[in-house]
Order: sequence, then C-alpha cells, then structure tokens
Amino acid sequence: MENKKRPEVSIAIPIYNEEKGIEKTIRNLVRVFSENKVDYQLVLVNHGSSDKTEGVVNKMGFENKKLKIINLSKNLGYGGGIMYGMDHSDGEIVGFTCADEEVSAEDVYKVYNNLIKNNQYQVSKSRRMKRKDGLFRKITTFVFNSFIHLRFGLGLKDINGYPIFIKRDLYPLVKTKEIAYLFNLDFLLKMKNKRYKIMEIPIIHRQREVGESYMNMSRIFKMAFGFFYYCLKF
Repeated sequence: MENKKRPEVSIAIPIYNEEKGIEKTIRNLVRVFSENKVDYQLVLVNHGSSDKTEGVVNKMGFENKKLKIINLSKNLGYGGGIMYGMDHSDGEIVGFTCADEEVSAEDVYKVYNNLIKNNQYQVSKSRRMKRKDGLFRKITTFVFNSFIHLRFGLGLKDINGYPIFIKRDLYPLVKTKEIAYLFNLDFLLKMKNKRYKIMEIPIIHRQREVGESYMNMSRIFKMAFGFFYYCLKF
C-alpha cells in the first residue's frame, strides 16, 4: 500500500459456516458505508468453513474489489480469525465486526463514526443494549463483566461488545496472542496498559436471523475456566 491511498477504514469479518447469512451482512455494510461516502475495505476471513461459504464470498469479492477475500482451510478460533483479518487490513482505521448481523450495519458505522469525530479517543467499541440472548447467557455475561471490573478495573460495561475500531498505527502495539474467547479482554487490557482512551457506544443487539450460534454450555464453562486461569497470570 506504499504508493496507494489507504482506505479510510478496514473492517475484518471472521466467517465460519455462514453460507445462509453472510451475503446479506456484507451487502448491508457495503450499502451503509457507501451511503455515508466512506472509503471502506471489508476483509472477509473465511476460516475452516465446511459449507458453501467460500463460494458465496468469492462471488461477492469478484463483484466488489473493496472486499478482500481470504479463504483458509483451518479454523483459527474466535480471536485468531479477527487478528488475521486485522493483520491483512489496509485502512487508516482498522476494526472488526460479526458475520451474523447481531449488530446492524448502521450501528457498525455509528461506532466507527464516533471515533472519527472524537480525536481525543484512540479506540471505539460498542456496548450492546437490549440483548436478545437467553436468560442464562445474560446472567453469565453480567457475572463475567462484573468479575472483570473487580479484577482489572477496566471501567467498561461490555467487554465482549463489537465492533471495535482502533487507529492503524496503534494496533500493532496491542496485538494479543489470545485466539479464543478471552481475545477481547486481553486486547482491551493491552489498550488500557498503553493508556489508550476507549469510548463505548450504545447499540442495539439483535437476534441472529439465520445459521446457528456456536455458543453453548460447554463453551461457556470453558470460557469461565479460561478466565480464572487468565487471572492467575496477573
């Protein structure tokens, strides 16, 4: 990118078995960022999918050169897919969002635009409101965020809220080796240690329309165990 103007923003989107919904997600992001006259880049990281996701994203990439398509045979994990996309992003601002439209394209733009408008901040992220999760998931999320506040004093309401956007030159300084579900926590703690100012933008959390969530009881207990092990390292 040395001799080319960088996009204003690059958004990494990790994708795993999203053949039914990914096209709608991407077309809505393209529409919203185009309507707001943002020079965007979407970095689609299809990692380990066993359905027809690869064919869907390849077709979209052929139609729109602002999409960077990356197909990998191995699943990189939640954080691994995000970081791979951010590492291959070209924008002045880099960030990530979900593939399932639980966060609308309008809210992705809202979080990005707030960072652009507020130069005193280095990072913007969402705080998901009116969450459509089940009761057990809501309780575990509340407990998780409360423990993090008590243990680390991050001062954030929604640790796992996405999207997250950060200025390009600062991202390499806070890269994390956490590739599973503690990715957000480690990422944000590194930002705190660098004294980056982080803003949380309220957005509406929506219910997944198609496909399936890969969050279940087993994964929640693994997250809990991983979190307590993580705390022992500090």
